[in-house]
Amino acid sequence: MICKLCDENKKLIKSHIIPEGFFRPLRSGNMVPEIHSNKNGVFPKKSPVGIYDKAILCEKCDKYLGVWDGYAQKLLIQDFSEELAVQNGKNKAAYRIDRYDYKQLKLFFLSVLWRASISSQLFYSKIQIGPHENILKEMIARENPGEPFDYAVTLAKFSDPRVNAILDPHKTRFDGINYCQFYITGFVLYIKVDKREPPDFLKELCLKKEPPFWIILRDLNKSKDGKIIKEIASKAINHH
Repeated sequence: MICKLCDENKKLIKSHIIPEGFFRPLRSGNMVPEIHSNKNGVFPKKSPVGIYDKAILCEKCDKYLGVWDGYAQKLLIQDFSEELAVQNGKNKAAYRIDRYDYKQLKLFFLSVLWRASISSQLFYSKIQIGPHENILKEMIARENPGEPFDYAVTLAKFSDPRVNAILDPHKTRFDGINYCQFYITGFVLYIKVDKREPPDFLKELCLKKEPPFWIILRDLNKSKDGKIIKEIASKAINHH
């Protein structure tokens, strides 16, 4: 079969869209990570290692992307120090990351979006990005993370304890600007898929070449998707 990154006829392997390492923190005790859809469908289902696709990448290209996967896991899967917390009155509003490699981190986020867009797995079916797919492929192949506002990345984190559920990614808009939204181990990832600049209120929060990188804290009780995740967690706890 043809690898969708190198375009060569090779044996393809099981490739994760969201790296398996991001699912490990969700496996606690006898709990197994679950994937859920915002709409009625074939979900939920248990997914201890996440979702992989056997028809997108050869082993060499999977390992190529794996370097960025590994970097992002080391940076993001951690208990963030209170020294990095930013307060808004009595409440924590964000975490601040002062040391990171812009190129590796941005390419990781772009590769997740690209892998989701080329996957035939139902879980990623809402990520259809048209001509952006080939643009991202070229950026990934050339290791070009682009400028901060090119496919601008904003990252949020639920302020509540981890839960063992991941919702399916989908499209959303901020001030009319198109974004794709992913859920990754307690994080909510927003990637702009639009030629226009990010909305003004997101410009300072997107990933930039120079620190800091802000991770916005969200409340499970107040956001729509947060409430869904909270309900999933409650059912799982009651079931066990």
